[in-house]
Amino acid sequence: MRYRMRPLAALLALVGTTSALAADWQTVASDKKRTIELDRASILQSDPGTKVAWGRIVLSEAEAASAGYTTVKALNRYDCKSQTFATIKRVYLDAESAVLKDEKVKVEKDMPVAAGSVDERLWRDVCKPAGGANDISQLAKNASKAAQAAQSAKSDLRVADYRPVKGSEKPVVTRVNEAKAEPEPTLPIKKNFIDKPAPPPKAEPAEKPAHAEAAPPEVRRVPAYVPPPRPRQRVVRMAPVRVEAQAGHGPAAAGTPLEHHEIHWTYDGEGGPANWGVLKPDWQLCGSGERQSPIDIRDGIKVELEPIKFDYQLSNFRIVDNGHTVQVNVGPGSSIQVMGRYYDLVQFHFHRPSEERINGKGFEMVVHLVHKDLDGRLAVVAVLLERGHAHPLVQTLWNNLPLEKNVDYSPDGVAIDLNQLLPEGRSYYTYMGSLTTPPCSEGVMWMVMKQPAQLSQEQIAIFARLYPMNARPVQSIRGRMIKESR
Repeated sequence: MRYRMRPLAALLALVGTTSALAADWQTVASDKKRTIELDRASILQSDPGTKVAWGRIVLSEAEAASAGYTTVKALNRYDCKSQTFATIKRVYLDAESAVLKDEKVKVEKDMPVAAGSVDERLWRDVCKPAGGANDISQLAKNASKAAQAAQSAKSDLRVADYRPVKGSEKPVVTRVNEAKAEPEPTLPIKKNFIDKPAPPPKAEPAEKPAHAEAAPPEVRRVPAYVPPPRPRQRVVRMAPVRVEAQAGHGPAAAGTPLEHHEIHWTYDGEGGPANWGVLKPDWQLCGSGERQSPIDIRDGIKVELEPIKFDYQLSNFRIVDNGHTVQVNVGPGSSIQVMGRYYDLVQFHFHRPSEERINGKGFEMVVHLVHKDLDGRLAVVAVLLERGHAHPLVQTLWNNLPLEKNVDYSPDGVAIDLNQLLPEGRSYYTYMGSLTTPPCSEGVMWMVMKQPAQLSQEQIAIFARLYPMNARPVQSIRGRMIKESR
């Protein structure tokens, strides 16, 4: 088998001593709960077409208190041809970098790299062509120097005696000489590898002939997001951005930017919803998907739904009439937390009439607030809009409508309070669905607020002059579970 060409013990020793020379930690992704980093100095080729590297997940203070450790480091092996990776070793550390647990994975399982995930970002960074300090011969020389330096080192590494915790007892910390302690690892970590046990063993693949690896495309690193203090009246300012011209709920789960489509889609005629699935191969789900949106929400299971934790801020904005709707792109800093995940608010837009129906009833309009997490998963909060009193935030938007389509505008010194988009009552319906515009990608979590907000007749009429009808028809529920707040 190819992976047996380099013994595991030798591989660990070589990677460990090399990474000890000068770690080069770079942030790959970050949210309020964790920061994922890659030690680029530890990347080396283990076998033809295969590389290994250290990475780590650094937990937030709140998450660390719950998990019982602050950092988890791991050594991963990446197959640069088949786009898979396997975890070799993990090390758990406390806030003072004391080792709480050091474990080798008993059964290494090759996992596919999911498109648009943090794993893909790590895989691409690791599988760039090696050179310079990452050359094997140079690494061997560096490792030898590091080993000699370790012999003369006088400093100690704190290592915890890892024992099962009983009651409120904590691991007993003892000191050992650094030269005898195993080097601290740090690896690109596959999604959720902290929270889930090692996968079950599977049969080893047959040996494949080695061949030259292809250089993957360049990937832009994602800067770490460090939440600043959030006074309730903070205004988030937007940097100039290129207009995202397509309407709807943003990119699919892979997180690709919105762009003009070569094939024009509409809400009626030959380019209408009935034909979306055949206009372009990538849009097939619009005609054949099993979990499409919108739906007529009926027969929901009434349960004690977890409240959506809204953390919306004052923000500057960019507004654009993109040819399908009026879309408002907001600055960073507003987010929601639901079902254990954080989602950042990216943009919101309008449909007339409402795409959603509640027990067969439609509404004048609806606003869709589109959120996305670090892994590219989408969550949409829908607020139904009925005729009533004027809405101050919507009036601000209509006051600043651009004069031309596909030309965005950001008024200077004008901010909107995103909390005004939300109704006073926060009970909701929830189900799994899709984007309501091409490519109709599925896996979108929908949360439809039960209480509508209100617009004046004049405000509704202004939007109707631009878009008399821009709503996709309701789709089949196909046995999906719908839950609702009691």
